[in-house]
Amino acid sequence: MTQFWVIIPAAGVGQRMASVQPKQYLSLQGQTILDLTISKFVDHPQIAGVAVGVSPDDAYWPDSEWATHPKVVRFDGGEERADTVVNGLQVLLALGVAEQESVLVHDAARPLVSQAALTRIMSHTGEQGALLALPAKDTLKLAEAGRATATVDRSVIWQAQTPQKFPLMALYEGITTAQQEGIAITDESSAMELMDWQPDLIEGEPSNLKITVPDDLVIAQALLSIHSAEQQ
Repeated sequence: MTQFWVIIPAAGVGQRMASVQPKQYLSLQGQTILDLTISKFVDHPQIAGVAVGVSPDDAYWPDSEWATHPKVVRFDGGEERADTVVNGLQVLLALGVAEQESVLVHDAARPLVSQAALTRIMSHTGEQGALLALPAKDTLKLAEAGRATATVDRSVIWQAQTPQKFPLMALYEGITTAQQEGIAITDESSAMELMDWQPDLIEGEPSNLKITVPDDLVIAQALLSIHSAEQQ
């Protein structure tokens, strides 16, 4: 069974959440969002380890239930998500992970990723990487000055999720090349696309939402409550 390392960038402050603490440390059914996210990987049999990138002066991490877990490695994150991922890739290289091995990158604020979705992307065997994503369902509009100017063909639109999976050194080169060229990247796939890669889209799940604004936290609480009730 192939084993994977996952990098979880968690050095952000989550400004859109309008919280006094970083959003990854907000509570979700008695756990922090970050701890719940980490648990999804630590519990998966194909995960070799979890590298968590937090702010160098993060005062919350020592209280994490995973802070001393043998499968979890903490490292210093950077100013931007891409900086944190690059730092994480360097950590994995130092730990002896081979350059050609595929690694996963997952948002700290996606705590509801399912074990089935993780298995789907880790079972993927394409040569140019992969990411979880959802085909667009709503009618999409181009906008200008707050007005709709055209309707977009939604059949060619997918909403990117995480994890995203790429060979370690290829991802390192993709992100650092974009940084050197001053190109802002919002996810790992966008960096690889700039290198002419065409990652495979692995269908994700609507429940794998990213907690970004307060309403997202309410939705996540409801989904977790439903899941807990189904298990009883």
